[in-house]
Amino acid sequence: MKPSTLEVLTVVGGYRVTLQGTLHVVNKRRRCSCRSPECAAISAVAAYLRAGGQRAPEASVSAQPTGLYCPICQAPAHGSIAALDWMCTVDRQHYFLWRVERLRQARTHILQSANPYTREVLSAFASAEARAAFVSAHTLTYPAGA
Repeated sequence: MKPSTLEVLTVVGGYRVTLQGTLHVVNKRRRCSCRSPECAAISAVAAYLRAGGQRAPEASVSAQPTGLYCPICQAPAHGSIAALDWMCTVDRQHYFLWRVERLRQARTHILQSANPYTREVLSAFASAEARAAFVSAHTLTYPAGA
């Protein structure tokens, strides 16, 4: 890689890598924030360390374990999952991933428990093709202006 397209900086708990203008954060477990296991940032950090680059300091963990673990990566977390107010000590985005998954599960549950007509109406607005099929299947039996 060209030096102009790669920049590795140490941060607490990992490395901040800029690849062609895109920011990646690689933690000490060799996982990138973009979630790609073959991310070029991971190999860039390995090359940086082999070339004698500075090692990143360990992420700080509270002195007293709370017993709360991130539901995404099982790392220690702070806060309360019951109160929907928690933070992963490894990646702050895990909270939002967890929330999105909960919303998807709630949507699936509501769609499964809805009556058939409601499911059909809700699915009609999922795409333009589905909406067109719904409208053509439910044509008016009376004049629209009446």
